[in-house]
Formats: sequence, structure tokens, C-alpha cells
Amino acid sequence: MLLVGYVLVAIAIILATVVLLEYAYGFGRSKNGEVVQHGLVFVASTPSGANVQFSGESNRATTNTRLSLVSGNYKLTLSKQDYRPWQQTFTLQGGSVLRLDYAFLIPKALKSTPVKAYDTAPQFATQSPDRRWLLVLPAGSTSAFDLYDLKAAKPAVQVLTLPPALVASDPAQAWKPLEWADDNQHVLLSRIVGSKTEFLLLDRNDMTKSLNLNTTFSANPTKISLIDKKYDQYYLFDQTAQTLQTARLGQTALQPLLSNVLAYQSYGSNVILYASSKTAIDGKAAIDLLQGGKTYLLREVAANTTYLLNLTQYSGSWYVIAGASSENKVYVYKDPLTQLQSKRATLVPTYVAKTPTPTYAAFSASAQFVLIENGSQFSVYDAQYDRGYRFDTKLPLDTPQQHASWMDSNRITYVSGGKVRIMDFDGTNQQTLVDANAAFAQFFSPDYKYLDTLSPQAAANQTSFVSTPLRTPADL
Repeated sequence: MLLVGYVLVAIAIILATVVLLEYAYGFGRSKNGEVVQHGLVFVASTPSGANVQFSGESNRATTNTRLSLVSGNYKLTLSKQDYRPWQQTFTLQGGSVLRLDYAFLIPKALKSTPVKAYDTAPQFATQSPDRRWLLVLPAGSTSAFDLYDLKAAKPAVQVLTLPPALVASDPAQAWKPLEWADDNQHVLLSRIVGSKTEFLLLDRNDMTKSLNLNTTFSANPTKISLIDKKYDQYYLFDQTAQTLQTARLGQTALQPLLSNVLAYQSYGSNVILYASSKTAIDGKAAIDLLQGGKTYLLREVAANTTYLLNLTQYSGSWYVIAGASSENKVYVYKDPLTQLQSKRATLVPTYVAKTPTPTYAAFSASAQFVLIENGSQFSVYDAQYDRGYRFDTKLPLDTPQQHASWMDSNRITYVSGGKVRIMDFDGTNQQTLVDANAAFAQFFSPDYKYLDTLSPQAAANQTSFVSTPLRTPADL
């Protein structure tokens, strides 16, 4: 009897283990008794509280939620009162986990409020990395800037003025914002004066601490960029001499770093991806990666004036974008150095974006997506699911806008037909928002509750700084 008991317990344990394994891998039984496999779907939206429908049938759930569904093809619709619906079609594999947690709902009615009017369109506008600060240089101004705090529900303007000694007496032909430091306090600007380009470091907290970097380093480079987004460390690039040097505040001597450089993109403090004229054959340029003091050849591309170079880390892996506009394709590599150090004969890309004459390549805010673009034609690579998308919106970008940009981690934004357009990374859920001047980017508040734009007005040449809520009053 004891032996029979042991056998029965063993059988029960085995059956329980089998049942648990079936549930763990999503297996179950339908209403008809058939064995089916389920997958897990996470559905979320901004704002939350949207009704969930699959293939036209209400699920009784609202976002944000987690659902177990039978494997198959679905059409998801999220709807919320006074908001436009959001839709996505997808295929759910049994035993898999899918995250549809990026839906951004747009109010059906958008009402804009003017904040400040400019008689003429400003020279530039640039937003800090934390999206809190917006710096605007009004038309005709040589040293006075408008600073807006976008964290406030009603942004107020503060006037910042550069010390007169920093600005050359000759008027600038063009100003350009280059990049912000990661402290959200310092911003690097350039201004063209005659045949010379001046580089200024503006300190929005204390304008008296702003610097003219040409004077500081006794140099006239073609380009200056921040090292690791730190305001006191710089790369100085001389396009004619094809040299790249480094500099630090407090150290007047420049340090040579690379030669034969045609274009470059840096990451962190010691990783540089660059196009080189040194090792390539005629008509070609080498794409090299400098890391840890050692240079690695990734590939050779057709020599060009526009190189598509970018790199970042995502989920513990390196992703590198390498290409040239003339080749009509751009390569995306995953952990290229791991491949090269394993002595592979050929470096294999994880994705090849075939976009005609691509002019722009960038990672999304989370680095999950890679955007390669030319006008209305887009290629997007999803690193999380190892999947690519190609689409043409048929909506040309308004001039002088050079390219679209990432709104956030999952959405793309640009201006077409005088209107702000946004869409998901795969080209779905295209939305038309408000009027905007294509000479300026679209600026979103830190919590994405407001869209701030420089918009043309009915009055001749007048432009207004306008704020538009992206939530209904109940959700603000």
C-alpha cells in the first residue's frame, strides 16, 4: 500500500508538472475543448483609461492592462472619450510576450494659445535634453536670447544677454544651435561671420560665464562638438586638414587624436565612428571605429559628402549605423567589435536599410529604433524585435526642414503642408496636429502634455510662440 501511495504521488507530481509547463508555455483549452496556445500582450496608452477592442470586439479592459490571448492575428483599437482612436494590427505567437504599451492618444479638438508674438521669424530655437528649456534667438538680435521654461503650464519668457566682449563686432550671417550639454545648462552655438565660423558656449544660468571657444583655444575649426555631452570637453574638427583634436577648458593646448577624418560621430568619452580617407582605395572611404585606443575597419563605402554615421548602446549591445548617401542603403551592425574579434571573415549587418539617397540616420530616445530617412521615405529598424519597416508617407517635408526627427522613444514628427505631423515608428497612426513653421523643430513639454511651436500668423511675416495641450482638460 505504501508503494502504491508513492506511485500515485509520483503520478500526481508528473501530471501537475505537465499542466504547469503547459500553462507556462501558454497552452490551454478553448471552449470547444481544443488545445490552444496563448501569448501575453501588454497594452498601455497615454493617457490611460482607454477602452480596449480586439478585432471589433470589446475586451472589457481599459489601459493599462495585461491580457492573455490565443495566438493569431488581431486588430487592436484603443478609444477614449474626446480622443482620436489608436489602432495597430499584430500577429501574436503562442508563448510569446508582446508589448503594445506606446500608444499616444491625441485629442479630437486641439486648441492653441499664443504665448509671445515675433514680428519676424526668429533666427533659431533649440530645446534642452530634458525638454524643459527652450532657447530662442529673435530676428535681428546679436546677443539677446529668449528663454522659456516649458515645465510651466503657461511658459514665461526670460531674456538672456551675452557679454559684448564675446560677440565679434561684425554682424553674424547665420546662427546655429549645435548641441546641449547633459547638465541642461550649457548649449553650444555657432555663428558665421564673413568667412569665419565662431563657436560660443552659452551658460543659461550665468551668461557672464559664457565663452567664445575660438578665443579660448586659439583655434578656428570647421566643427566643434562635446565629448560625452560634457560642457568642458570638446572635439575640434578641421575639415580641410582632415584632423580631429581634443580640448578641455582650463587646458589651452589642443591634443591630436585622428587624421584623415572626413566625418565623425562620437559616443561616450572614447568611442568614435568616422569616415576616413587613409586606408580606402580610390573612390572609396573607410568607415572606422575607434574604441579603447584601437581602430577597427567596419566597411568601405562610396566616397561622398554625406556620410550616415551613428552609434549607441541598447539592452547591453552596441548598435552602429554606417553608410553613405550615394549608396542608397545604410548598414546597421549589432556588436560589430564582437564579430571582428571573433575573427569572422566578413562583418555581417543585422539590418540593411534600402532607402533612396538617405540623408539622415538617428536612434530614438530609448535607442530601440533606428530611423533612416530621405524626405517622405523611411526605413526603421526595431532592435528589440529584430524587425525592419519601410514606408513612404507621400507627405513631402516642408522646406527648409532637412529631415524628420524623433518625438520620443516611439514616434516620429515633422512638418508637411504647414502642419505638424506625427506617426508611430512603423508609419501607422499618422496624425495631423497644428500649424507650424518648418524652419523650426517641434517642442514637447517634459511630460508631453503640451506641444510648443513657432507658428506663422495671419499678419505678414509674423511668427508666434504657441502652446497646444495634447490632453483634454480632464487629463491635464
